Amino acid sequence: MDGPGRSARPLQATRDGFQPCLMDTGAPVPMPHWERNLVIVALVVHVMDVGLDLCVAALFVAHAEWVFFLGAAGVIFWAWLVSSLYISFGGGAPTGDIDTDGLSERPSFLLNFAQVQIFAEAYRCIFYSGDTDYFHTLRLMEAILESAPNSLVQLYALVIWAIPGGIELEHAASLLRISVLCSFVSVGLGLAMWEQKVQFRTSSGYVAAVAIMRAFEIAARSATLAVFSGLTHPYGFFWSLAADYCIMLFLIVRHQSVQFTYGLFVALPLVLVSLEPLVWRREDHAVPKDSYYLVRVAEFVVMWMVIIHKQGQQTSSAAESSVLGCEVLALFSMLGLFITLPFVWRVARQHELCRDVADWAEEASKEAMNDDALYSESDGSSGDFDRHGDRDFDELPPE
Repeated sequence: MDGPGRSARPLQATRDGFQPCLMDTGAPVPMPHWERNLVIVALVVHVMDVGLDLCVAALFVAHAEWVFFLGAAGVIFWAWLVSSLYISFGGGAPTGDIDTDGLSERPSFLLNFAQVQIFAEAYRCIFYSGDTDYFHTLRLMEAILESAPNSLVQLYALVIWAIPGGIELEHAASLLRISVLCSFVSVGLGLAMWEQKVQFRTSSGYVAAVAIMRAFEIAARSATLAVFSGLTHPYGFFWSLAADYCIMLFLIVRHQSVQFTYGLFVALPLVLVSLEPLVWRREDHAVPKDSYYLVRVAEFVVMWMVIIHKQGQQTSSAAESSVLGCEVLALFSMLGLFITLPFVWRVARQHELCRDVADWAEEASKEAMNDDALYSESDGSSGDFDRHGDRDFDELPPE
């Protein structure tokens, strides 16, 4: 997965809370308060999301719902395993930029699996003003590998199991709803933070719009799949996911932006949400955004044709009420996606970036873009350049 990389912090202007840093000194830029607060919020969302997922898994065990338990626990195990392998053998722990009393050393695989590294990264960012790129990468992995698929599993459980009618199931339904809502926030925030980190100039309004749009995207997708799967139970859930995985894999192979072996992996999260930042060029996406959202609209229409045809087949009014709630969520979320996507898309196309710049330092000597109306400087990231790979030196303090 192409996550935000770690890079030296650039020299930036003091506007909007950013502090200058002379490149030849190598001194880190003090982290602005807004970014420290963003790390704190992201960590709180992470703890809540993971904690609620574990509570839901325990809920399934308590009610002997072993199929749902295996699904929820399997997603958690898969997400933690992948992130642990990434930390231990792939990305590794960050080193060299600050002294954090040994925090830069790689913890053991078991500690990685226990989610220790993301807390260490948050501690580094909050108390030592460390680079936030690695923290955002770990949050991104949790969002797309755990939050997104578990939101679908839990909505599916709401549709066919946690039907109102008993005190125990009422409590179960409430827990599932809270966990699903937290998953939507986690996915939206994780993808929006990645969008922010790959850009040199980005406005808080744009990042907020991306977070809302992404939350609508995962909500519409998960709710529609849950309703469709509930009305076509027990085979609709697996066949719909398998069919979409094949479609995503076909689009990846046709686009030829990534290798086939990588495409086999990246097609899994693409079943629920598009991964790459919107500001990346079309040729840099595993599946181009225009093709991806066109497929999503077509699938939405097909699934809703089936849903309307199957409507009214529930055996009880309680079951019908449970399905109706997910239907309302799916429709309003899709409407929200249609409203926010054009505005986000327009800004992203005006400032699109190349993900494959070979030498950022060499590109840094070019002239920066001057559209300050839409974008403000974003502190230290792997994409600290505009769509031409430029950096702004107009406001450098005199030596």
